Amino acid sequence: MASLVALLKASKTEPQNFNWQDLEDHVRHVYQSLLDLNGENILVARDVTLRGSRGQDHQIDVYFEFELAGLRHRVAIECKNMQRSLDKDRVMAFVAKIGDCPGVRGCIVAANGYQSGAKKFAEDNGISALALTDLPSISQILGMSLEARAIPAASNIGQPFWAIYNLDEGCPMAATNFDDLRGILFISRIHAENYLAKNKGRYPSDCEVRGLTQDNLFAYILTIDAMGGGYLISNSGEHYTLEEVSRRELISHFYVGKRSLPDVPQVMPSVAKRMASGQWRHRF
Repeated sequence: MASLVALLKASKTEPQNFNWQDLEDHVRHVYQSLLDLNGENILVARDVTLRGSRGQDHQIDVYFEFELAGLRHRVAIECKNMQRSLDKDRVMAFVAKIGDCPGVRGCIVAANGYQSGAKKFAEDNGISALALTDLPSISQILGMSLEARAIPAASNIGQPFWAIYNLDEGCPMAATNFDDLRGILFISRIHAENYLAKNKGRYPSDCEVRGLTQDNLFAYILTIDAMGGGYLISNSGEHYTLEEVSRRELISHFYVGKRSLPDVPQVMPSVAKRMASGQWRHRF
């Protein structure tokens, strides 16, 4: 998992031949995904009309707003998909548009960069001037999302579960019995640490107990799903009895996150194919 995250985050945005609508959709998706990394329920909309201070309506390609620490943030993004670099006159027109919308911050995304002086004029007037290649790629966003959710922070408190993670690989450890893989969830940190201490020889040396927030639990379920596995909850008894829980029960009883999990486990195609053929031996 750690290697996958590093690979995804290193991926760059490649220039593409977007039409104007595809460019706006792409920018909207990128910003929606970036905002979703913080777990906030923020809607990023396309083709929005804002009423200016002088009563004039202004069309905005991509728009979002949110409140943070009691302050309302409003951002308008202009998408320019021209065959040549963006000229200063068009930047000036957008600066004037934003100037008529108090409290709104402006950003321009130009598919083919800026002509001399255009970018400086935008930045001198408080407008963020970006080229398409300045935006993170979808792969980079996926990598950031996996890093934020799939690998729990050491300071996390379980909501409600704790799990054992291989920090080198960046993935949860699981119990295997021939072809069966089961993710193990613990009800307390102490319980999980005692279990790890008693089974030290079964796990790599860099394994640690980490608390799962609801975002982490979301990623944990998707990870076990991808490997075609099931789920065990360890009780607090002396012998650490592992009780199997169905995916449906796990989600309905313990998952209260904002993001909806798929009704059917999304097993990786290569795993599903090998499981169906009877050749699969789980490795985690």
